[in-house]
Amino acid sequence: MNSRDRVIKAFERGIPDKVPHFELLIDTSIIEKLIPGKNLFDFVDIYDIDAITVKYDLITKKIDKDTFLDERGLILKRTSEDYLQSIKPIIRNEKDLRKFEFPDPNKEYRFETLRKAVDRFKNNKAIVIKLKDGWSEARDLHGYVETLIDLIDNPKLINGIIQKSVEYHSELGKQAAKIGADIVFTGDDLAGINGLLMSPQHFKELIYPSMKKLYKKLHDCGLYVLKHSDGNLNSIMDLLVDTGLDCLNPIDPLAGMNLEKIKKEYGKKICIMGNVNCAGNLVYGDKNDVIEEVKDCIRIGSPGGGYILSSSNSIHSGVKPENYVAMIEAVKQYGSY
Repeated sequence: MNSRDRVIKAFERGIPDKVPHFELLIDTSIIEKLIPGKNLFDFVDIYDIDAITVKYDLITKKIDKDTFLDERGLILKRTSEDYLQSIKPIIRNEKDLRKFEFPDPNKEYRFETLRKAVDRFKNNKAIVIKLKDGWSEARDLHGYVETLIDLIDNPKLINGIIQKSVEYHSELGKQAAKIGADIVFTGDDLAGINGLLMSPQHFKELIYPSMKKLYKKLHDCGLYVLKHSDGNLNSIMDLLVDTGLDCLNPIDPLAGMNLEKIKKEYGKKICIMGNVNCAGNLVYGDKNDVIEEVKDCIRIGSPGGGYILSSSNSIHSGVKPENYVAMIEAVKQYGSY
């Protein structure tokens, strides 16, 4: 069984030959420390990671060394990690929404990175494309705080942004599937340490239907769906499962999410991906601490299949490189069925 077979088997809640492992994000600084001068593609090869996660391509223009303008018209600021953060909403009201159009999903360069991944890894590694769900785009286009407020004050506007986003990312998914993607990964966080960022009712009325609609469209293209959200999701777990997602990441330990409980209650319905604590042993522990945590995750998550081992969020810049290597080696050593 090769890496792709292993991941797909887990997504289908089956038992592969061994527990798969991959990450949704590995910071470039970690890759540089471990294999100087190499890139993510090389890292996946050298460390025999089971999947590669890439983004679709948006042209960005540099404003200054830390500020950029992308094709959507968003001004983005460099962060300490490998992503750019929207700092200025561009859809403030219904008039702005009517005028707004997403960049052409069919531009040849839109999937240049994906094509490179397919050329190198197709039928060997699982190929994951990062798209967005409606909540993610509303957060960026309307502003994080503004979106939370207008879930209550102007739900019509938020729903309008979400619906336009669903149509756009459905089309992106359709094109990605044709090129050779296997899995769509969507974010962003629906919750924090203390619970949902919105009421369960607002999630049910405005966000859940759009997720269900998008995931149906992605499934129709032959893609699997991986949903990421940090935070405590316990109050909406039944709704999340009902959206049709295939895999949930990361079962956030810092937010009181319990891997054993989620496995017991939902492990026959969805694949579970997580959750070696990337704010704990991967940062502050030693190799032995990481190995023991990996063994615990495998013991809890792997019975019956449908489990992928990963960090509890990402391999961010604060992770000790040697601890991440210990994690990779441990899952290979202890993850056999």
